[in-house]
Amino acid sequence: MRYFLSLASVMVLTLTGCSSVGVYQLHQHKPAARTAPRTIFIQAYTIQPGALQLGDRPAAETARLGRDIQTSLASRTSREVSRHAAPAMVAAGGTIPAPGNWLIRGEIVQVDQGSRAKRAVVGLGAGRTHFRTNVSVFAVESGGMRRILSFRTRGSSGMEPGAALGVATGGASLVGTAAGTLAGSLPGVSSDVDRTAYETAAVLSTYLANQGLLSRSRQQVTPNFAGQVPSGFNVRRALPTPVRDAMDSH
Repeated sequence: MRYFLSLASVMVLTLTGCSSVGVYQLHQHKPAARTAPRTIFIQAYTIQPGALQLGDRPAAETARLGRDIQTSLASRTSREVSRHAAPAMVAAGGTIPAPGNWLIRGEIVQVDQGSRAKRAVVGLGAGRTHFRTNVSVFAVESGGMRRILSFRTRGSSGMEPGAALGVATGGASLVGTAAGTLAGSLPGVSSDVDRTAYETAAVLSTYLANQGLLSRSRQQVTPNFAGQVPSGFNVRRALPTPVRDAMDSH
């Protein structure tokens, strides 16, 4: 029995960090917001040149998947922000909302699809994906837009134990299993998109709560900060500790 408990502990420690998204370099710009937003709008994130590392796909397919990632990230962020922070919706095109609302703008810095085969056969982090974003949140005021929050996210998916341990996963995503083009073509990236949306909502939820602006109809959720284990386990994170490497210090 003691052997099996030890083995289980090793597996948990090994898996930790292989599937999660962490929040980095969070800045709260002054002055802080004093009123809750009527609605938080999410613009489709831009994609940094060279960010899409999706294998040897034709350029047209890579571009199409990039648009799918943009659409999915905006819609899922809207869903999570509505659940945990304030009413939210995707902004149409590049429109700026009216004063009294907030606006989320972001940039997708890296999308690396990794190797689905390695995740399914080897597992334990082999062939994991990588997904990074830079995010800014603006309060829209009568005099223009004022940035109130900025942060980065970094995460990966690759926690499947794999066939090497006798576990048949089929490379299935544990988070973000909703049907759709992105989940079907890039299941690991789809998981990263879901976790990134959740962590973005968690940043807003905590910010509003700290300012005394979070509605009583919404329960505060806290971000998964780099190198820290969150106070409560949440299935949308899959595992609590974000992947870290030398790039995280920049």
